[in-house]
Amino acid sequence: MANEPIRIGVLFSQTGPMAVTENAHLQGILLACEEINSTGGINESELEPIILNPEGDDQRYAELATELLLKHRVNTIFGCCLSTSRKAVLPIIDRYNGVLFYPSVYEGFEYSPNVIYGGAVPNQMILPLLDYIFQNHGKRIALVGSDTLYSREINRIVMEFLSYSGGTTVGETYLPFGAVNSRMEAVLKNTASEEADVILSTVVGEDSIGLYSAYARVFSQDRKTPIASLTTTESELAKMSGDVRKGHLSVASYFGSVSSSQNDRFVSAFKSRFGDKTVPGVYSEVCYSLVHFFANAVGLSGTTDTDTILDVLPGAVFKGPGGDLSIDIDTNHFNLRPLIGRSKEEGTFEIVSKNSSVIRADPYLVAYDRSVNGQIAV
Repeated sequence: MANEPIRIGVLFSQTGPMAVTENAHLQGILLACEEINSTGGINESELEPIILNPEGDDQRYAELATELLLKHRVNTIFGCCLSTSRKAVLPIIDRYNGVLFYPSVYEGFEYSPNVIYGGAVPNQMILPLLDYIFQNHGKRIALVGSDTLYSREINRIVMEFLSYSGGTTVGETYLPFGAVNSRMEAVLKNTASEEADVILSTVVGEDSIGLYSAYARVFSQDRKTPIASLTTTESELAKMSGDVRKGHLSVASYFGSVSSSQNDRFVSAFKSRFGDKTVPGVYSEVCYSLVHFFANAVGLSGTTDTDTILDVLPGAVFKGPGGDLSIDIDTNHFNLRPLIGRSKEEGTFEIVSKNSSVIRADPYLVAYDRSVNGQIAV
């Protein structure tokens, strides 16, 4: 294998309604590959990403995953963002015994021995976020999401948590991709009339920019009801004006404002590669870390063979920009520390809450406490 390139598949939509998010994923992949290659590659072999663009079409994800595995002869794919895209690719990965590194926050309730789930699941994000909201804002929650599998499943779980914890759902709305401004404004005006304490958002991609812009128009004088998002990162904030993006909450396992020497190096490299005004978010950070996990596994085993890589990966640790990362051997999910950030006018997040410990992924929600004395248990 020495001196021959190590090919990996990269499957993210660079165009379409999820482009702002999936291009952030792609940036993390590119930075990690270039960083690894600049230091001699993996056992003197360079990483060669084969990048294909499904253009936001789930069927194309499946077709291109097949092309990567059979035509380009890669064993490993980094890709997919929306859950429907992942579910379209999963049978292909299983059928041809490939490896999928999936980098996105998702709804859980899934396991495949051939998938490494790099994004957070509900017990790692929803519970800490609701606990913070209850303590600092109130218990009347309006639910606004894109009309996706992820949004509907997340809101089902949120409503269950609220029912056990003394909270109230004051609206549940799903917006089609490309929803017009007037529709978003109408939804937000309704949340105001219902006196919601927080708007819990699972709106994704380009539409998150429209939602925040509509919010700024509707709540121009009074912003006591912030958006609390499970999906908005620095990448989406970068496409909003300062007055639109400030003052809202997001929950993630990483923000570009994390204070550590490891993150300082990552942010510096990211800005050097993609522009001084760019700020990395969790989508880029997770992909960056996943590529390094893969590279370390190949370096240790000396092969890209699927079964060998999958044997080596669980239990491995990587010192990532957001802290030490590890993959749980039982679930193939990452153990993560949730952070809650408040968006600032300049497009970064002030971290307002940091969980005291790393949370083990519980994708099937088999071990969580629903409530303690009317409060969310974390």
